[in-house]
Amino acid sequence: MITDTHIHIDRKEYNSIREEMLNRSRKVGIERFIIPTVDSNKVSKIVELSENNNDIYFAIGHHSNTIEKINDKNITDLISHKKCIAIGECGLDWFRIKKGINKNEEKKRQIKLLKQQIFLSMESNKPLILHTRGAEKEIAELLYEYNNLKGVIHCYVGSKELLRLIEKGFYFGIGGVLTYKSAKDLKKNIKKIPIDKLVLETDGPFLTPEPYRKKINESSYIPIILNELSNILGKNKIELEKIIEENTNRLFNLS
Repeated sequence: MITDTHIHIDRKEYNSIREEMLNRSRKVGIERFIIPTVDSNKVSKIVELSENNNDIYFAIGHHSNTIEKINDKNITDLISHKKCIAIGECGLDWFRIKKGINKNEEKKRQIKLLKQQIFLSMESNKPLILHTRGAEKEIAELLYEYNNLKGVIHCYVGSKELLRLIEKGFYFGIGGVLTYKSAKDLKKNIKKIPIDKLVLETDGPFLTPEPYRKKINESSYIPIILNELSNILGKNKIELEKIIEENTNRLFNLS
């Protein structure tokens, strides 16, 4: 049994296949699903899914690239919800800064937004689900300054800069990118991460693993990622699955 620690089940791509996808995933041993919030103003579907399914949980937060103002009321109302187990997804993303936007001002906005959610994480004792793209050095430096901060680097793709967060106790979310031939840095640097700091994710509907790369990503593909990870690390798949589930329970305070 294993958990998909990051899947956007609320997205429209799943509207016509949601129940089928969930049932397919359950049949192959996916026991839990965690939905990260991208826009704190749009949480009703996420909450509904978590309340109607015992195995679905969520994180409350505000993505770095969401321009709409963070909804403090929704976060305050939901942070203590019994199915809310994390803060996020949040982080820094310099890659998606649109043309015409003042880059310096946008970076300041994202940093302020991230710090706000770091405070929420520490105050609530719930882990951060962190997104970063094109800002790995900056986010690593920022997070390194905090003590007793816990969280997961979602969709880790092999950045050397992020490896310094190992000594701070951060976890690393591994997804379908691990199966790509182009993921040379990830295949190399994942061996530097302690096994007890790895969790699995899909980031569905995005980043579908091979050989289904052109299809909508779903949690039923998690065993493909686990198999690839087992091969790369040279670890028994059953033992690795057990360790990863223990990691997930520890990170998100689940049982």
